[in-house]
Amino acid sequence: MVTKDSCILITSSSENHAKKFAIDTYKTMKSRGFNVLLDQYLSKKVKGIDQVCQDDKLDFIFVFGGDGTILKTFAKWKNIPILGVNCGRVGFLSETDPSHINEAIEKIGKNEYLIEKNSTIAVSAKAYSTISAANDVIVTSDKIGQMIRLKVEVNDKYLYSLHGDGLIISSRIGSSAYSLSAGGALLMPGVDAFSLVPICPFSKRIVPMVIPFDAKIAVTNLSKYRAGKVVVDGQSYYSIGYNETISVVKAEDQINFVRFSDNYVLRVREKLLRYNPDDFDE
Repeated sequence: MVTKDSCILITSSSENHAKKFAIDTYKTMKSRGFNVLLDQYLSKKVKGIDQVCQDDKLDFIFVFGGDGTILKTFAKWKNIPILGVNCGRVGFLSETDPSHINEAIEKIGKNEYLIEKNSTIAVSAKAYSTISAANDVIVTSDKIGQMIRLKVEVNDKYLYSLHGDGLIISSRIGSSAYSLSAGGALLMPGVDAFSLVPICPFSKRIVPMVIPFDAKIAVTNLSKYRAGKVVVDGQSYYSIGYNETISVVKAEDQINFVRFSDNYVLRVREKLLRYNPDDFDE
């Protein structure tokens, strides 16, 4: 048995069923020789332990929840391999579920896993510090239902002006989220790229694009009387006024996942296509 330092995380205190699964897993891992730490919510449920802190050295992070919980975890602990245990609905980023957690623990103990490494996005502006996004950066109007005009440049060259509800700039893993729902392409592992997807553009000539991850993207607010809102992984961070610009590049941080198989196509079929009404057994 290879002992690993593991942190079991739950970022939402309202998910009681996820807490129960995590605590049960904590007891199992303790009995198998793992050094297990708990987050602030879970540590209150188990007597005689200290909660995890930012300075602890971690080999793995077990995240009990959905994809949103995983993104919140990345915001706090970057680059550490995450094992997602799906306690939500689709859980596209997760690798297992509570019913298979014992099998997952056994495979980790035997080093029967691989680490999937994924690039992330760095977004910055003159008035704000740089933030890493695992999923996507969205630029939209600060008022729901009102259009905004945006200028988009790639490597300091003018690409287009977008008049619509906004723009999604996603990473590879973010291509399976809002970007996909808005008409973007699903990028497979090994495709290191940005996905640029306009949100309800006035002109249908503004189409989704895939741009290499070594490019620099600049988005400028051209609306004189409307501020732009910049949303990073579902959280509002920036407000950009007229002629203000955000810069988007590949980040140094990565979001890494524990995988027991590299069969991405199977994951797509099981989690994204399972509700397809045309997908019947022949």
